[in-house]
Parts: sequence; C-alpha cells; structure tokens
Amino acid sequence: MILSQSMQPTSEMQLSCHSVAAMRAGKALTDFVSFTMERGEYLQLRGMNGIGKSTFLRQLAGLIPCDSGHLTINHAPYNPAKDRLSLKTQYLGHRDGLHNDLTGTENLQLLGAKSDKRTETEPLYQRQLNSYSAGQRQRLNLSTLSDEADLWLLDEPSSNLDGDNLQFLEEMIKAFLKKGGMVIAATHGDVAQNQVTHQIQLAPSSSKSHIGGR
Repeated sequence: MILSQSMQPTSEMQLSCHSVAAMRAGKALTDFVSFTMERGEYLQLRGMNGIGKSTFLRQLAGLIPCDSGHLTINHAPYNPAKDRLSLKTQYLGHRDGLHNDLTGTENLQLLGAKSDKRTETEPLYQRQLNSYSAGQRQRLNLSTLSDEADLWLLDEPSSNLDGDNLQFLEEMIKAFLKKGGMVIAATHGDVAQNQVTHQIQLAPSSSKSHIGGR
C-alpha cells in the first residue's frame, strides 16, 4: 500500500535519519541510528531476531510513532505519519493484506498493482490464494510493489522464496534502483548484495550500532 503520496515530483531526493532508535513502550530496543541515502541507493538493515528491525521499519513507514531522533527529506523535517512531502513510500511487512478468497489477479487489481500479460495468462494468477504455497504468496505480495514509489520498505522480503523467486526479487530491486528508487530492507539473508550501498547492523541499546557504507 502507498502510505505517503508526493505533492510534487522531484528529480533529487535525500532521505536522512538522525539518531533514531527502534522504540517499544517508550524504551529503546536498539542504539541510535543515523544515515543518509539518495535515489538509486539500497540500505540493508541487519540484526538478530527480536532486536527491533521490524519496529524500526514501521517507524520509518509512519505506522508507529518515531519517539527518538527525527527524519528529514532534502534537509526539511519529515514526519511520515503526518507530512505530505515529496516522498512516496511503500511498505511490505509480514502481514501481506492479500485475500484468500480472491485469485492472484484479483488481488493485484484490488491493491491497484500493475498487471501484465504474465499475470493475466499464467495459471498461478488465476487460482484462489488459499491454494498458494507460502513462497507463491510471497511472490504475489512482492508483485504489488510499485515502481512509481520513491522508497520501498521491505521486511524480510526473501522469506519463503526459492531460487527462482529470489532471483525475481533481486531483479525487481535492481530495476527499481536503476529507475531512481530507494530501498530499505530488513533481512537476515543476502538479497541483491551487489546492489547494496549502505548496511546497518542494529545493536541492543546498551551497545553501539555499527553504521557502514560500501
């Protein structure tokens, strides 16, 4: 789903995170993180299970409050839950929002995703979702991503994907970055590693986060 629609298109984009920690019930789960990224860049968010990767992404998406630090777009203050600046953000989390009683094609149409000859003719997309495997469901979920967005926030996007579908994901990321999109993905595995420009290893709040670039 698109969370924030842009008011005016812009050729340049700089998204900055200033001393933001994953927060829960007013307490920091992680150390404070800062980074800056621009169009065509890909940031991987790493860390052990339960450390707060999903929470951090949801804060960036504006789904839960960002109680520490602040965000900026092109140096201007940005609140993803309230502001309508020039940023289109699409978030894909663990809950995909797909409907089991609809076919793959019908789900894509309902979510406003672009269709093509493959989705219109391939037998998989004509089946109801309740017959899909976990990997097929995840691939359909990935197909709802729009290349018209500025930023993709992806929570474990390679979950349940086999080799072919993992390649499908990597090709999507590569094409989106080439078009000028930005990607932030929380992941344990290696996903489109040759496209990574920044990597953050989240650490518990009692220790220091490592922030690195390629």
